[in-house]
Amino acid sequence: MLKASLLVVTFFVATHCFSQAISDTDDSIPKKDTIVLATKDVGINIEKPSLKIYPNPAKNKVSLQVAGFETGMAKVRIMDDKGKVVREDDRLLNNGTDEINMFLQLQAGMYFISVSEKSKVVRKKLMVL
Repeated sequence: MLKASLLVVTFFVATHCFSQAISDTDDSIPKKDTIVLATKDVGINIEKPSLKIYPNPAKNKVSLQVAGFETGMAKVRIMDDKGKVVREDDRLLNNGTDEINMFLQLQAGMYFISVSEKSKVVRKKLMVL
């Protein structure tokens, strides 16, 4: 009998507390067809990072055009076809879209150039003549 009365009391409390109607004048709750969007600019760059290398194939000078990065330091690595890092530079990106000029002293062959910062990395193939 005690279990049955506790069950009835629990049911009554639950239905009374959670069944209050929401009035149409309550502006704190979005309406059914309302979409709420946050439009505050927080300075996040969502552009996909890209890297263009020219000329490619190159001899002793190469230009890297990077885009989609944040302002700050970026790491530029040149690796040979076996994955060994043959050159590594830290470069300052002024506005996230910059051109980096590099003078190469590499033997002819295939190399890979990667530009990275925080969580963004782009890689491209470079042929040296």
